[in-house]
Amino acid sequence: MGICNTREVIKGNLISHNYGMVSSISLNPIEKKPLYHFHPGSYATTIGSWSCNFSCPWCQNYSLTKVEPKRFDKMHYLSPEKLVDIIAGNPKSSGISFSFNEPTLMAEYTVDVMKLLAKANPDLYSGYVTNGYMSEEVLTDLVRNGLNTLTISLKGGKENMKMYCNANTDHIFENIALAFEKDVFLEIVVLVIPTISDSTEYFDFISSKIVNNYSPDIPLHFNAYYPAHKFHLPRTDISILEKARTIAMENGLNYVYIGNILGHEALNTFCPECQELVIERSQSRFIKNNLDNNNRCPRCNYSIPII
Repeated sequence: MGICNTREVIKGNLISHNYGMVSSISLNPIEKKPLYHFHPGSYATTIGSWSCNFSCPWCQNYSLTKVEPKRFDKMHYLSPEKLVDIIAGNPKSSGISFSFNEPTLMAEYTVDVMKLLAKANPDLYSGYVTNGYMSEEVLTDLVRNGLNTLTISLKGGKENMKMYCNANTDHIFENIALAFEKDVFLEIVVLVIPTISDSTEYFDFISSKIVNNYSPDIPLHFNAYYPAHKFHLPRTDISILEKARTIAMENGLNYVYIGNILGHEALNTFCPECQELVIERSQSRFIKNNLDNNNRCPRCNYSIPII
């Protein structure tokens, strides 16, 4: 059995125990992923399963990620065909987002769903909210079969992620590079955890890496941590998040956001050229798009990279 308890080798065959086993399904604003530059104002049918391949002690979704898949409870089974019928039949849904727990654990299912969704309506999108911890073969297969976007969440530097998450960050950055190379739309999230991922050095490292290795236009979100599961330090101080944003913008990133803080100005998108407010948001909600029809700033005509 694998560490995530979703796969097992039985008589030489690798078996998935959570194929189509859906723990939760809901219609969510795309901004909740968070995706701020991808179909703003749209809604995604969002599903998840159980378990995770990380061991983060601060997990907000621990009621799902720290539970073994309900492999024998067929009440939770949702076939790819039925899920695509739900998405395509809802005029408010613009696509699918695999989230809540690590979607890579049900990669076979997500591939089947994306194939059917593309046939049902090629205008509907498919996205992953992920820790980015998958093999090159899996990521390539996902992209080949219709994955449009990745929201990749980071929880600290190499040593801390090895200690707390049982993960090697090298693999995550390899996947970011591969997704970028294959033109998958990317947004990156850093969960700013006290004593783990809240240092000036880490803010400088991650923002410089994105600028120098990928693109200054990749949106970067610094999200506040809240006490959960087995980690009970106080919530991330807003001043730390604001410092992180300042460092990232000084390093050349054009779109840096602060998340999990209700009503903060840095939920909005500003033009990098003239600082005009071009997209307004509240927490996880789209309010208004001030761009022109060509996604240009109404004041200075600067092109904002919005899908």
